[in-house]
Amino acid sequence: EIFWEEFVDLLSSISEGASTPTTLHEQLNEENSVSDYCTWYLRVITSAYLKKDSERFIHFLDDPNYFDVDTFCSKEVDPMGRECGMVQVLALAEALGVTVYIEYLDGKELQLVDGERKLVKHSFCCNDEDKSKGTEITLLYRPGHYDILY
Repeated sequence: EIFWEEFVDLLSSISEGASTPTTLHEQLNEENSVSDYCTWYLRVITSAYLKKDSERFIHFLDDPNYFDVDTFCSKEVDPMGRECGMVQVLALAEALGVTVYIEYLDGKELQLVDGERKLVKHSFCCNDEDKSKGTEITLLYRPGHYDILY
């Protein structure tokens, strides 16, 4: 329950304008505090969502060591300190009903879009209706790591 409360408190302070960029940065970089509680809570949501629809998500697991979603979650999603992969991003975006755009900075050739060269960009969400009315987050993917852009 404390993890959910910390997560809600953090979102409330942001939406109410009570957090400045400096205080938010401090909160999210303090070990064994708000950041860890929120991360753990989001891991629980992700794991539960993957397990709820395991027949669908089993096909996204590209590591031959994982034969089922439960094992994948126990080794890759539930433990703190594990990096997030594409399947976790997809599951969390759908679970929260947010649209996540990922731009790839992975050394591959840029895409030609409207006459301009741009990073390859993918989007994840529940459905097209949710994309038009919900929260959007853009991440930058560098091999092995995601950064929040905006």
